[in-house]
Amino acid sequence: MKLKVKILKFLAGKPVCMVHEKTAGDMSLHVDNRVSIKKNKKKIISIVDFSEALNRNEIAISDEIVKNLRVKTGDIVDVEVTERPHSIDLINKKLKGHELAKEEIKKIIKDIAENELTEAEIAFFISAVYEKDMNLRETKDLISAMIESGSKLRLRGKVADKHSIGGVAGNRTTPIVVSICTTTGLVMPKTSSRAITSAAGTADTIETLAKVDFSVQEIKEILKKTNACFVWGGTLGLAPADDKIIKVGRIMKIDPISQLLASIL
Repeated sequence: MKLKVKILKFLAGKPVCMVHEKTAGDMSLHVDNRVSIKKNKKKIISIVDFSEALNRNEIAISDEIVKNLRVKTGDIVDVEVTERPHSIDLINKKLKGHELAKEEIKKIIKDIAENELTEAEIAFFISAVYEKDMNLRETKDLISAMIESGSKLRLRGKVADKHSIGGVAGNRTTPIVVSICTTTGLVMPKTSSRAITSAAGTADTIETLAKVDFSVQEIKEILKKTNACFVWGGTLGLAPADDKIIKVGRIMKIDPISQLLASIL
């Protein structure tokens, strides 16, 4: 179905769209169903909600979709209902205690990164890994899948990283350790998360002193000058699946060991 874009300027933290309830009825859509929104050759998967403030031929989209598709108010987009992802069956397989093959783990992570799975379905995946655990081979495959799901920052020199699992409020060793290490010539492109297990993450703390939102190109320029940076990793696309898993895991207050290792590495 072709619908006219209406930009309401709202951030949802994920791709979200709204259509009129009658339009949803025409498409056999329910709240939290998934649709594919396409403009030219670019496509994004979005969660659906309803709004009676829209006309039947309109679709309101979150800023995440605006940025991805580069659309403006009045543009026409193709909207289609997407099929139920196969990765849901794979998550059920893990919930039953079975091992997941490399390609099965890759499929789940790919679908998370591309917004094919809802937050509820991601929560089931986190719960399955937490309850049934992953063996060393599965953990290795999870790490590889997370790396492959995002873009990469390629750097020269001796590149190092410092990571903490957090949990101690007010404990800020990262700025000190990174600053000392880079004086020896190490390159440390430190990306950090926001609050997960405490009230503030490293990115939150640094943001009280300086900006932490940068593009990949801006990070490269910073590293040329200083050998180090303190940036929030949530908008870089280096590990999009990890970002989404962390967001849901924070709500659930559980952090499976396999996913913790994959997140760090």
